[in-house]
Amino acid sequence: MTENWLVNLPMEVSVLPDWSHFFLTWLRKPLDVAALAPSGPWVAAAVAKNTQLDRDGYVLELGGGTGSITEGLLKGGCPVERLIVIEREPKFVEILRRRFPGLTVIQGDATELGKLMAERSITKLASVVSTLPIKWFPVAAQRSIVDQSFRLMGPGGHFVQITNHMVSPLPRKDLDLAGEEMARIWLSVLPVQVWSYRPLAEIQDNDAFGGMPADAVAAG
Repeated sequence: MTENWLVNLPMEVSVLPDWSHFFLTWLRKPLDVAALAPSGPWVAAAVAKNTQLDRDGYVLELGGGTGSITEGLLKGGCPVERLIVIEREPKFVEILRRRFPGLTVIQGDATELGKLMAERSITKLASVVSTLPIKWFPVAAQRSIVDQSFRLMGPGGHFVQITNHMVSPLPRKDLDLAGEEMARIWLSVLPVQVWSYRPLAEIQDNDAFGGMPADAVAAG
């Protein structure tokens, strides 16, 4: 009975507030949504602080949800015409387009981000920010997302991921990544961490580890 009740919950944008859509989607698809509630303003500010807005190219957000991180990126100085969001859930896409006029919102799968960018003749990304529940993805899907991201960012690009699992959400050894926790936010429904990753090969070519400590390179 519970399963049927969840399936039949209303989802009309005109009836429910945005946070309700987020929570109801989490109830239906807990492994497809990173948290049971949208990120708060402190999380969004921490993500924006660790996004490389000083690099050339677009800023790509993976998993826009109802727009909490999107709003933080815009407030953090990213022009709306420079920000691109990939979101798979149709209702979230509708909410994002309504909330942020002029924002490029692509309904699609993050594992196809290279194709989605190519279709729009986008060849350069400054930074990639992910709110996906990537910890629960198969390793092949994780690798696909990060590899495509780094190809489009080029040398020096950082893949920024938020999580509330208190450890690295990506298996660094399996994916040949260097990464470290950049921020921890306790003022949230659950504590949230902001992680930043770079290709391990790129870090090993730099004696200073590209600003990352040696344990970030060696850890699993």
